[in-house]
Amino acid sequence: MNEKQDKDFENINPEELSLFQEFVQMLKHNKKYWMIPLVLMLLGFGVLLILGSTGAAPFIYTLF
Repeated sequence: MNEKQDKDFENINPEELSLFQEFVQMLKHNKKYWMIPLVLMLLGFGVLLILGSTGAAPFIYTLF
């Protein structure tokens, strides 16, 4: 691995980053781009679960 990339990643102050920003930095540093579709699917299912318990539920059920 490139030593300069390691130093750049180590010098990031974790107190300045949000959870999402830290996750993106980890994906870039470790080259785990295959995780992006998995995370998006999990977020999509979470949104469906939340909307399923609201007034938008009848509109969601018609999609399936």
